[in-house]
Amino acid sequence: MSPRVSTDAPPAAGPPGTPPAPPVTKRQLWLGVVTAPAAWAVTELVGYVMVSRSCEPGWNGLSAHGVDRPGVVLTVIAIAMVLVSAGALLLAAGSWRALRDREAPDDRAVRASSGSELPGEAPPAADPRWTRASFMAFAGIFTSALCGLGILFWSVPSFLLDACSQVR
Repeated sequence: MSPRVSTDAPPAAGPPGTPPAPPVTKRQLWLGVVTAPAAWAVTELVGYVMVSRSCEPGWNGLSAHGVDRPGVVLTVIAIAMVLVSAGALLLAAGSWRALRDREAPDDRAVRASSGSELPGEAPPAADPRWTRASFMAFAGIFTSALCGLGILFWSVPSFLLDACSQVR
């Protein structure tokens, strides 16, 4: 197998013997992991507060607080949060591709520059920063897809049913 070749310039290396940093930032990785679960939490919290306030009986049959049609507003919020989750999925997938397309440096250069002995049969170990970044990119893909589907499936009742029928 041939190593994957990238046309991008390699990331800037530090002092001699220091392997290059991964091509994605920690901010990109954390946004890919955290954004979709936060969108799901916002959807659920806003939905709970909106339905409980909009469905309270008020004076003369008017709702006490909130909106007249909470189901429509909940559907719009759910669609917006699914789009946020899709954006997080695309960000995580882009990070995964950026890491996959480059060969992770191993620790042979670091060990050789430090003067430590290298046994002939010792396999090179991947740089922990690259393996951590790869794990976080894959976790971002997984959590974004899972939370996006969760938002979609949990919003179906507000789209099909009257939101206030369950509260009364």
